[in-house]
Amino acid sequence: GEDILFHHEGGVDIGDVDAKAVRYSVDLTHFPTNEELCRNLLHNVAADAMRERVSGFIQALLKTYRELHFAYLEINPLVVTADGVIPLDLAAKIDETAAFLCGSKWGKIEFPAPFGRPLLPAEQYVHDLDGKTGASLKLTILNPAGRVWTMVAGGGASVVYADTICDHGAGHELA
Repeated sequence: GEDILFHHEGGVDIGDVDAKAVRYSVDLTHFPTNEELCRNLLHNVAADAMRERVSGFIQALLKTYRELHFAYLEINPLVVTADGVIPLDLAAKIDETAAFLCGSKWGKIEFPAPFGRPLLPAEQYVHDLDGKTGASLKLTILNPAGRVWTMVAGGGASVVYADTICDHGAGHELA
C-alpha cells in the first residue's frame, strides 16, 4: 500500500516527521474519499473549509502520484489559502522502470548514468530497449576490455559465477 503522512504544522523546524505526522495507509486498489481523508488524516486541521480544500488537493496528488509512477513525494511546506493549496517546496522520485508506461507524460527527463560515467554504446542500446518494454533489461560493463561475459538472472548466481571465475585466475577478464 501507500502511506500518506500529514502534519498540520509544517516548515523547516518540523523535526521528526515520522513521529509527528498523522499516517494514513491506503491500499493500492482503493482511492480514498474526501470523508476518509478528513477523518483519518486531516482531523487536526481546524477549519472545515480548509480540511476540504486540503483533502481535494491530496486526492489530486494521489491520482497524479499513481498515474506517473512516483516512488516518493514530499511537500513541505504547503500553504492553504482561500483560493487553493500552494506547495512551496517539493521533493520527488519517479520509478525509472515505468518509462515504457508513462515516459511520454514525464516529458524530457534524463536519469543519471550508473557509476557517474557516460553509458557505453552497448549499455545505451540495452537502456533504450529497457525503456520500450515491461521487462527489466540492464547492462553494466565494468571492464570494457574484459573477455568473459556472464548472463545470469539474479538470485545471487552472478556472485557465484564471478567468484568462480576469479578463483580460476580470470577475474581481470570479467567484463
